Amino acid sequence: MEKNQFKRAEILKGPFDPGGQPDTRTGQPMELGFFAWNIKGGMTASKGVLKDPARYQDFWHWDRATRLIQLAEQIGFEYQVPFARWIGQGGATDYNDSNIDFLTSAAAVAPLTTRLGLFSTAHVTYKFHPLHFAKFGATIDFISRGRWGLNIVTGYSAREQAAFGLLEPIAHDEAYAMADEFTTLLKYLWSEDERIVFEGKYYQSYGGVVSPKPVSRPRPVIMNAGNSDAGVDFACRQADWLFVTAPTLEGYKTRIEEAHRKAAEYGRTVRAATMVYVIEDSTDERAQATKRWLEDEVDSEATLNFIESMKRMSYADEFFEGGADTSDPYGGVGKDMFLRIALGIGAWQIIGSYETVAERIRELHEVGIESILMCFFDPLGGLHHMEDAILPIMKRMNLRK
Repeated sequence: MEKNQFKRAEILKGPFDPGGQPDTRTGQPMELGFFAWNIKGGMTASKGVLKDPARYQDFWHWDRATRLIQLAEQIGFEYQVPFARWIGQGGATDYNDSNIDFLTSAAAVAPLTTRLGLFSTAHVTYKFHPLHFAKFGATIDFISRGRWGLNIVTGYSAREQAAFGLLEPIAHDEAYAMADEFTTLLKYLWSEDERIVFEGKYYQSYGGVVSPKPVSRPRPVIMNAGNSDAGVDFACRQADWLFVTAPTLEGYKTRIEEAHRKAAEYGRTVRAATMVYVIEDSTDERAQATKRWLEDEVDSEATLNFIESMKRMSYADEFFEGGADTSDPYGGVGKDMFLRIALGIGAWQIIGSYETVAERIRELHEVGIESILMCFFDPLGGLHHMEDAILPIMKRMNLRK
């Protein structure tokens, strides 16, 4: 069969929503996601985790991970997102060096849960084709009866790009142009019953088709965590959720208002979410003491490795000439940001008593955040504290029903 006998894709970039956008609202004022259960050390680059490795570091082992996931569903979390990491950061803690894959784990979690949303991540610069994720995702969505979603990112790690054979990184804005085309073809494959021809700058498909289609209608949920202007623009054209970060609450409000305005210009909507790193305890003093202890024990090598890997630069010199310059103990980002990266990879930190945690969540809701993706220093303790103390306070605040 010649390619001219297939249906030709006329649209090559967003906004593109055949059948419209999926309805992602659950009715909860503040929706809750459980993050980083699948990776060694979670988001805590501190030698403090070595005090109890089984609890603070190795919760990714399958018997412990399944317990955490099922507990999150039991107490009411709406979704879970594994941490998408290919290459870890090393250091004294072997930070993130071991993890359960974030695509196949969604299929494994599906039969262990009944209503929890299951997300995977696609790094578009790591040489995957949209047909891969169209088929993988449709299968997981089929198995889970419509509970799967995809986080589409460009891939910021020079170390990971090198592992996939890319010593020279793809330019930032070009990576988002790739993501745009990737997502457009993905949506065609999820919506078209006919074999299609797609001839873009970055991706081509001659006769691509996926069957069975996803159960989700009109398609699975797409999220994106881009925070640059190009990233926000991509999310507003192609995604349903946008995970934003900002140094202040006012910064969050400004970014969210900008995203809603830009999405409306494209005839679309995006929902605002953010990632939070939580250390909770019975009092503010106890929680702050834990934070100080973790900072005092920070795994500097692992944190510097992460900072260096996240810089968009040629990896060739680093790879062949002996590694990154570590003369600055804070990696060029300053002490405050260095410690914030060590504890939460730059996420919004929520440190305090159960009442304080609920209040900090309320503040995020008031500036427009509709969903928080939570990573706890102590995931098992954090989930139990959510169930026993924090969620009841959130209900009194009308943040949960």
